[in-house]
Amino acid sequence: MNSLFLRAFCVLLCFLFYGFFQAGYATTSIREQDEYRFKEPALWAEQFDAPSRDKWQKPQAVIQALQLKPGQTVADIGAGTGYFAIKFARVVGPQGRVIALDRESSMVRYLKKRAKKESLNNLIVRKSPKNNPGLEKQSVDLIFFCNSYHHIHNPNYLKALAKALKKNGKVAVIDIKPNAPRLFPATARFKRHIKLSAQAVVADFKQAGFSLDKEFGFLPYQYFLEFKPTSIASSK
Repeated sequence: MNSLFLRAFCVLLCFLFYGFFQAGYATTSIREQDEYRFKEPALWAEQFDAPSRDKWQKPQAVIQALQLKPGQTVADIGAGTGYFAIKFARVVGPQGRVIALDRESSMVRYLKKRAKKESLNNLIVRKSPKNNPGLEKQSVDLIFFCNSYHHIHNPNYLKALAKALKKNGKVAVIDIKPNAPRLFPATARFKRHIKLSAQAVVADFKQAGFSLDKEFGFLPYQYFLEFKPTSIASSK
């Protein structure tokens, strides 16, 4: 009887520990998301879209490495003020489209106005759900993150991305190296500066069923990784 009670008690402890671990992970994620809010698009546009950014962001080299073609569909997750989304829309042309996703309503409104002002009818701007990109099955050729994946850091989110990719589709992640300087001064308002290593990103993608396909080393302050699904998740 004592042995049976002890065994049941151990199982209960394991269950509670797992539950607390999962709850702690979710609570941390929500707290971090609440802390990092980009509610003033005009302020961020001054920094995100500053001409000086081109020197280290090297947008044309990034676009060339991605091998974008007219007619393709790109999803830019965490598009912000549209630094890359605007450029992508011009590259894929009127026969292609760019789906710019952001969780901040103010950013979405800002980018919608910018797309209209610049006559980019192929740039579709949407508010993205917190835990799911909301992309249609087999709808995109490229899913792109720039300085945004560290706010997600969730393999379950990535599994949803695999289903959205077309055949031969890929996911590209550009993010800030842990030892890089502060690239946007306004981020000093946040209590902590989240930085995620390339190894952690690769581990997330591997867990979600992706493999690292390419790695580019020409960006001075960021890593640039390209992933493809290892399974046929996108066709299921």
